[in-house]
Amino acid sequence: MASPSISVTTSKSFASSLSPTTVHVFVVIGVAIAVMTPMLVWGIPSSRDLANHFRFALPFYDAIHSGNWHPGWLADSNGGFGDASFRFYPPALYYVMALGRALTGSWYASTVLTFALVSVVGALGIYLWAREFTTSTNAMWAGIFYSLAPYHINQFFQALMLAEFAGASVLPFAFFFVERICRQRRRRDVAGLAASYALLMLTHLPLAVMGSIALAIYALLRIDRKRIWSTLAALSVSVGIGLVASASYWTTMLFELKWIRADNVHPEPGVDYHHNFVLSTFSPDSLNVWWMNILLLSTAAMFWPAMILVTRAVRQIRKRSNPEAFTTGAVALTVLLSMTVFMSTPLSRPIWNRARFLQETQFPWRWLTITMMACSILLALSIPFWSRLAKTRRRSIAILACGTIVMSLAFSASHIVREARWLSPPQFEQTLSEIPGSPSVYQWLPVWTHDPLPKMNVPVDAAHRDVKIRDWSPERRTFHVNSGEPTEARIRTFFYPNWTAMAGDRNLAVRPDHAGAMIVALPKDAAYITLEFREPKRVTYAARLTLMGWLFIGALLPRRRIRN
Repeated sequence: MASPSISVTTSKSFASSLSPTTVHVFVVIGVAIAVMTPMLVWGIPSSRDLANHFRFALPFYDAIHSGNWHPGWLADSNGGFGDASFRFYPPALYYVMALGRALTGSWYASTVLTFALVSVVGALGIYLWAREFTTSTNAMWAGIFYSLAPYHINQFFQALMLAEFAGASVLPFAFFFVERICRQRRRRDVAGLAASYALLMLTHLPLAVMGSIALAIYALLRIDRKRIWSTLAALSVSVGIGLVASASYWTTMLFELKWIRADNVHPEPGVDYHHNFVLSTFSPDSLNVWWMNILLLSTAAMFWPAMILVTRAVRQIRKRSNPEAFTTGAVALTVLLSMTVFMSTPLSRPIWNRARFLQETQFPWRWLTITMMACSILLALSIPFWSRLAKTRRRSIAILACGTIVMSLAFSASHIVREARWLSPPQFEQTLSEIPGSPSVYQWLPVWTHDPLPKMNVPVDAAHRDVKIRDWSPERRTFHVNSGEPTEARIRTFFYPNWTAMAGDRNLAVRPDHAGAMIVALPKDAAYITLEFREPKRVTYAARLTLMGWLFIGALLPRRRIRN
């Protein structure tokens, strides 16, 4: 057995063998994991969105486990009537959660593992982005600041916006590769932007919409004017490949959006963008906005020291000097920060009123996701200034800056994290057991449904004709009906145009009833009736496009050999 002195010596020699950059990366990873460790102590945080996410995740895993890698119909929600949410909600996060469930055998462990990983990925993305402007040490602090940013922590511990939290871990990589393309235009960077943009589309659509706007503005600020056309071409190719690599999702969503309620039928006031601007009200009666106002105040307390860098950078630009790379980067980040804050406040209401695609994102305060990214890097870039100031007679200002940052961190720990609603492993499993069959999100229901939603105690109601169920799987059902007068059978499934009914080789008419349930015309002879959820040919074509997109991304990754 090795002595303690030998173990300590070995540890020191190992640490000394690591490069400073590697140490900084390990620190970023450690902090990102540490932020998520409350789950190991108190349990999984809970909110009303927990059931919505796992109403999707549970049958998604079951479908994959049974061999259906791209399920199209969520069958067990709404008392067995199902819904079309699989077709409209980006699936990337649920593939990761399903993989975690397969590896660990537990949804609780899968959740802890998945979001610890998501936290690490986001922090590393910020580190890489910041590393383009500054030293590895400062980039390390940028990753740390992002992990501790109030809104970012709130996404998981209070709001449980799991898909947005995951999307916020992908988006920094898109900014990173945009930065590299604007400066170098290498094939691997084109592939990196295409992959990160595709993953963003497949993870969280509202953040993909906002992120696309922010990425375009950032690219225009950072582009090399001497090589503007080649850079724009590289950026356009990247985005195009990213769209192709995510076509299996967004093509179905665009084609079939008119088939679900969304916010077109009895829109819910709580998701109306008019009521969700930061600083639009200070009344606790509007809980979402009131809480976002507090988060914005906490964000200002944490990141206001970065403003000193902004003023100095602007001053250098006005003097028409030749600022360093990190200074021009600071200007771009400042513009990005200003734009995101503007878009989250009522000042941007005229833009929202005219942009339908923005209105579909529902919550203007989602822009704070990008605000956190810009603030984290700007604060890291300002560290050298504050370090120098702390050594002068004006060190009291530096102490004040550190004090407000500590106050913001204390607020996050005491209110965002500690006051979360926690579910212990038994409580978590009990919550999941209550989800199958429960009502789904209103917006995912087919447009043919009407309140009150239908209820049935049997899978098939064929009036006076006897029915025997032979098979009842999520996307294929078979039952036998005896002979009798031609009639219609009412199926415990919401009507959707992709459902087909067959009696042998004969197609049977399918329609919705007054409440949205599926009605199938039965023949007078005894027959086996097969109901099948069939994907249209465009889904196959889109899947092939997606495969081609990822193959093309892979082809761009190898380095090009340079001949002597």
